[in-house]
Amino acid sequence: MAISSTPSMARGTELRERPGQISDPAPIMYFTSPCADAAQKLVWLKVTIAAALICGFGLSWRLWISSRLFPLSPVGDYLPAVPFPFDRIWFFLLLTLLLAIALTSRPHKLIASFLALTGLLSLWDQTRWQPWFYQYFFMLAALVFYTWKKPETKNRNAALSTCRLIVVLTYFWSGVQKLNANFVKEAWPDFVSAMFHRLSEAVQALPPFLILMVPLLEILVALGLLTRKYRNVAVVFAVAIHILILLLLVASGENTVVWPWNIAMALFVVILFWQGKGPSAREILMPKNPLHAVVLLLFGILPVFSFVDLWDSYLSSALYSGNTDQAVIYVSPAVIDRIPAAIHPHIWRRSAPFFLDINRWAYGELNVPAYPEPRIYRRVTEQVCRYAENSPDIKLMIKEKPNPFTGLRKTEFYDCDHLDAVP
Repeated sequence: MAISSTPSMARGTELRERPGQISDPAPIMYFTSPCADAAQKLVWLKVTIAAALICGFGLSWRLWISSRLFPLSPVGDYLPAVPFPFDRIWFFLLLTLLLAIALTSRPHKLIASFLALTGLLSLWDQTRWQPWFYQYFFMLAALVFYTWKKPETKNRNAALSTCRLIVVLTYFWSGVQKLNANFVKEAWPDFVSAMFHRLSEAVQALPPFLILMVPLLEILVALGLLTRKYRNVAVVFAVAIHILILLLLVASGENTVVWPWNIAMALFVVILFWQGKGPSAREILMPKNPLHAVVLLLFGILPVFSFVDLWDSYLSSALYSGNTDQAVIYVSPAVIDRIPAAIHPHIWRRSAPFFLDINRWAYGELNVPAYPEPRIYRRVTEQVCRYAENSPDIKLMIKEKPNPFTGLRKTEFYDCDHLDAVP
């Protein structure tokens, strides 16, 4: 994959930049060079993140507007919904900023503007805190926090180290979250059944230790990326993992919004880790500045608390882990008649009891999964209760995270009158 540049070309493309500039006079050669310097890597990192965000936003555009049926879940009721057409203007402004970020050689002000606008917009709806957006947001923050400062070389390396830390910890916690019985029994068989539907029973019959090789491989990739000796091997395995995941996702035709994420992750490991001596594990893990410390806290330490429900699952790399809360809303035929017709396709009506699948509704309208936290499920149920004037025929059922060893879940039920009583 790598094509080395000649020594003369490497000398001839030395960068002389003003503060805030991330320029690249020969981007293709820089990307393919195994010894690309920090400035070259930052250019491709910037372009990859911007392109991935454009794809993610485009595939989930209804997530980022207010004029929709799926309820907003703001961080506080004091935030009124952004009205039409300002929600759409805001969204298109974000896309314009991303395009400018990808094409501009001095994008630090544009990145700062984008982070401010998306940070504000995410306060209006916690469903927007999708794992891919969360990761991209802080990787962009690393770029804008460092690259305009002097000394340039030191700060470029700091930006890259922060992004490396985010990638490593994402792999690590993604693997740890999958080390549970529910991943073996349900999550992984469901995930692969789209491609291997004829072999679904055989997949479910596989010994648990074989299925657990999937999360263990993710953890090993994370550890390998930290080492200089096994870094290239880890990159190869990481790229192979994302190719496999992408094939499975394309075969299923679902969750298209994470297709670009898998491509971006494969590019991230190549840009940040491939064929370079690079920093040691200590240099990646040990905070040297405030943002690096914040990233270590958010991506490395706080995910521990997700196992005791003190930190959100999607902020802890738990997508497709089987280790999240689940919920459905039980409804009667009379309630269904009061719910907007656009929601009806997401209601199970083949046999009693009838229920509205919150996750399917989110996929169907927003093209993202529902943010899997009880407070969000209750917020969605509040909207359904308003449609049906707080009918007693509405019941929210929340299945808590499974026991990691047995896969069993505790179940809670709420009616319309008791949703607000829960802290």
